[in-house]
Amino acid sequence: MTAEPGIRADVRRNRAALLEAGRALFERDGADMVFEDVARSAGVGKGTLYRHFPTRDHLVAALLVATFEHLAEAADELREQREPWEAYASWLALFDRMPAPYRGLQARLVAALQDDASVIAVACQPMKDAFGRLFARVQEAGLVRADLRAADLLSVVSGLPQGLRTPDAPHPYLPVILDGTRARSSPGSLSRG
Repeated sequence: MTAEPGIRADVRRNRAALLEAGRALFERDGADMVFEDVARSAGVGKGTLYRHFPTRDHLVAALLVATFEHLAEAADELREQREPWEAYASWLALFDRMPAPYRGLQARLVAALQDDASVIAVACQPMKDAFGRLFARVQEAGLVRADLRAADLLSVVSGLPQGLRTPDAPHPYLPVILDGTRARSSPGSLSRG
């Protein structure tokens, strides 16, 4: 990999050390890791940490970029290679499992999905756009209710109770959500309470 032009080698090394330390702490302690511990673990001062990552969310966003890119690519691949409903259900299962290994990530993700200006929301925008394309396809096929929005659905799925999630299986309530999004043959087919 070639060096980024105009960026000093020590700055690149410090950023890489902070990301490595941040990843280790994120995996061990979750999204609520002690932010200053990242600097200590990386062997740099707090000022260096704050220059690269002004807040914990900036670091979390940087650590999740690859995950968000993977989910965006998966959405596009599923949209192109599978039937609309299968692509939709499969992708939501992938998205649902994403926060499971990281304590505290669910709350940050829910907040980010509702605040387009947050640094995590900016980092996950390509994923949201790719899911939006997949969601539009399943809606155009008449399989998902027309009154639903992709962004709202992501917030609902990411807000499912964390204690029931596992890294290896979809949330037990995900099938309920999927069933609730299905287009119905007639408006009266949904029971009214």
